[in-house]
Amino acid sequence: MLASRRIYFIFSLFFFFGFAFVSSQETITIASFNLRVFGQSKAEKEVVLNTMADIISRFDIVAVQEIRDKEETAITKLLSVVNGTGNDYALVVGTRLGRTSSKEQYAFFYKTSSVEMEGEPVIWEDAQDQFEREPFIAMFKTNNGTFDFVLVNIHTKPEDATREISLLPDVMRYGVSHFIEPDILCLGDWNADGSYFDEDTYQNLFPNQQYLWLISNSADTTIAKQNNTYDRMAGTMAMQEDWTGKWGVYRFDEENGFKEKGINATEISDHYPVWAVFYSNRDTN
Repeated sequence: MLASRRIYFIFSLFFFFGFAFVSSQETITIASFNLRVFGQSKAEKEVVLNTMADIISRFDIVAVQEIRDKEETAITKLLSVVNGTGNDYALVVGTRLGRTSSKEQYAFFYKTSSVEMEGEPVIWEDAQDQFEREPFIAMFKTNNGTFDFVLVNIHTKPEDATREISLLPDVMRYGVSHFIEPDILCLGDWNADGSYFDEDTYQNLFPNQQYLWLISNSADTTIAKQNNTYDRMAGTMAMQEDWTGKWGVYRFDEENGFKEKGINATEISDHYPVWAVFYSNRDTN
């Protein structure tokens, strides 16, 4: 089901660390990044905003989580900085979600020269209020290929991560039926490790015969001292022909020049972006 809630569209505005993130016409790179309490405070810090913009501009699509801004202007300021050097990103933002006054928004940044949005994005309507922040769902298509796909953006409540993760296959099936598209990629900050979720049980929810588990349990996606794979990507098996098999964690604080910025990595986020590369022109469904 979908909710009749406001969704904002803002239009305007790859190389890997050593080999290009920004994709050729043959591939695109999709990423997920928890922005960690992104609002007016971060938007006012030039070096922080510039660093975040640089991170986003390394990918064709970035699903972002944890936008916390009552004024709802900080994310558009980030878009302006992303596009300030000649990039051509657009932004679609969901409505503010959450049971308490501390609400969050999801968003997708996408490079318009690489992909375009298909149809209208939707927010999953959770009739039984099982999600703290209902998933945000949108469909995209490559401009120079046949690859069309649906992205499900999620930030689970840590204490309820196990229950909320168990519902994600239902949300993905909804994406298939609503958009009439078998290629579904669920990505975001799942809190899928540590005390919140037993990662060894993921196959019970996402069996290998039906899903691609793109981010390995061995990956460390957080900046904390503990090794946790909180950030994930799970795709329907229909995406197997589209995935190149390449994925990774972008450790932005290990880039040349980061230390000279005079900031700590945690001023950017407590998460690293995760990414995966897909073929633009091998989609047959």
